[in-house]
Amino acid sequence: MKMLSLLIPAFTAAVAFAQPPVNELKTFLNLTDAQVTSIQQSNRSSMQANRELAEKMRANRQNMKALLDQGNPDATAVGRLVLEGQAYAKQIAESRAKSRETALTFLSAEQKTKLKTLEEAMQLREEIGAAQRLNLISGPAAGPGGPGAMGMRGRMGPGGRMGAGRPGPHGR
Repeated sequence: MKMLSLLIPAFTAAVAFAQPPVNELKTFLNLTDAQVTSIQQSNRSSMQANRELAEKMRANRQNMKALLDQGNPDATAVGRLVLEGQAYAKQIAESRAKSRETALTFLSAEQKTKLKTLEEAMQLREEIGAAQRLNLISGPAAGPGGPGAMGMRGRMGPGGRMGAGRPGPHGR
């Protein structure tokens, strides 16, 4: 029983982390719980539909790699695999666009207008980062998603280690 009482909070936390954080977006767009649920269900359906295409694309890449690793690969076969891979990529892109269009149908006209603000701000990410690095504007407040603790982000280097590839305070 003790083990069960330890597993339930861990499972609850795992489920919570699996859901994308939407509270700030809900507030900004004034989304209802029903809208969020509908959008999430629509996105899950789209992802499941794309899994088969993604698997075909992965197999296609493996086949192409195996063919290219041969001493004298057949150019026609390689070309066929390249075209198949491009077709899969196009189908996935079209499916994602359709999924986005479907998700947008759950929003009101006012919410779509507010969403445009986010799209415009997204175009300024690099400029915002540069202004922060020059200390012209401040970064996000400390807390979830901000600097420190869980919001801390570091530079990933070789081997996927934080801070790898640049010397630390101890010369490593």
